[in-house]
Amino acid sequence: MSLKRDLLVKSIRNRRLRSVHSLANIADAWKGYTVGGRRGSTLSSIRMSAGNALDCAARHESLECIQIAVIQMFQKKKLQEGELYTLQEHVRELVKTEAGPLIYDYFKDKLLKKGMVILREYMKNDLGSILLKKISDQWNYFYTEILPTIQAMLYQLPVKVGDKSVRQVTLLSFRDIVVLKVGTEETMSSLPDDDITPDVRQMLLVLQSVHDGYPPSENHLRIEKLVARCVSPYLGFFGLYEGSPVPTTEVSIRPTTNPKLLEKSEAYEFEAKQSRPRSMQLISPRSSHRPGNGFVLNHLLAPVVEQETGRRHSIDVYDKLNK
Repeated sequence: MSLKRDLLVKSIRNRRLRSVHSLANIADAWKGYTVGGRRGSTLSSIRMSAGNALDCAARHESLECIQIAVIQMFQKKKLQEGELYTLQEHVRELVKTEAGPLIYDYFKDKLLKKGMVILREYMKNDLGSILLKKISDQWNYFYTEILPTIQAMLYQLPVKVGDKSVRQVTLLSFRDIVVLKVGTEETMSSLPDDDITPDVRQMLLVLQSVHDGYPPSENHLRIEKLVARCVSPYLGFFGLYEGSPVPTTEVSIRPTTNPKLLEKSEAYEFEAKQSRPRSMQLISPRSSHRPGNGFVLNHLLAPVVEQETGRRHSIDVYDKLNK
């Protein structure tokens, strides 16, 4: 009995010692004395944290420089000599970080809106020919100074598949926040065509050329009607315009308003087929996948069978030529 009792006491002591050592190891790991078998990990982690803090501060400073430069451009303050290169370097460094994909959204959702509101403030209370004159002046400066500088500064930004380019989102913001928010439509409808300057025509044509999706958005169609007032004849989404916002010849077929469920109807396919050349009317891509057209599809996909004909190069002729 005494032997069993001694063995039991010894085993209990060993368990306690093992548990104490394991707790000590965990405490040492928390304190940073031994992490991964190496000492001094606490100091390295502190240095790493300090480095991350410096990196974050540098990134914040770079982003702030870009923000200030963009806003000052909309305030019609030109960049200093060599400043464009510095901003490009800031963008290049930010693109390499985890925040790179977010800079595009920040520019589109924050900086552009602030800048366009600044441009709009110059003419928000004007009407008539004065408004058109100020729109023309704002467009000239925006199109010749602001837009190319922004493109040069942010050309390195990564753009996701399906997103608009920097040029496109900038023009769309000018369309939505400036042109369509200051009463341009009412002004153009109340003035004769002679008062519409060539700069305004250029502005409308450029803005109309930027597509924001299919089917066109409401703002895109509003620009189309403005273009139809000053450009005649003009072929738009709704039909042929001849100096009026109402098309003289409307399109007979209009696609569905939901692009995800966009599918040609039977009548649309028939009319489109009749308008094609006769050489293209043999079979349409859609009809080839319908049930019941297996004969046509199999005929088109049938393998080519070579004909059993004589040899193209006779050995006798070849020998005679050699002689």
